[in-house]
Amino acid sequence: MINWDRVDELVHDFGEDDFLEIVTLFLTEVEAKLAEIAHDEAAVLAEGFHFVKGSAANLGFKALHDASAEAETSPDRSKLIEIREIFDSSKQQFEAGAKQLPRMQAHRVA
Repeated sequence: MINWDRVDELVHDFGEDDFLEIVTLFLTEVEAKLAEIAHDEAAVLAEGFHFVKGSAANLGFKALHDASAEAETSPDRSKLIEIREIFDSSKQQFEAGAKQLPRMQAHRVA
């Protein structure tokens, strides 16, 4: 679900504290976007899925990116449920893995 190599790269580039701020902002914005598009028409759904797809790709949330890319091509409210489930699972997986970030960063510097 998470591309940990991408996460490691971003931690190395931005530093752990800044990266965690970026991820926190990402999680907050995606959460808000998913809530916002829940009742919108197909065109707005496609725009919302596009936003989630791009954001997820930038931060290494691979499963979320892949599902959002597919949903963007044929937007449908039923896909929003799947995207939401993948977002929640990805968020949990990231939060569990984030406990290892100091070790990951130390490994990259060494």
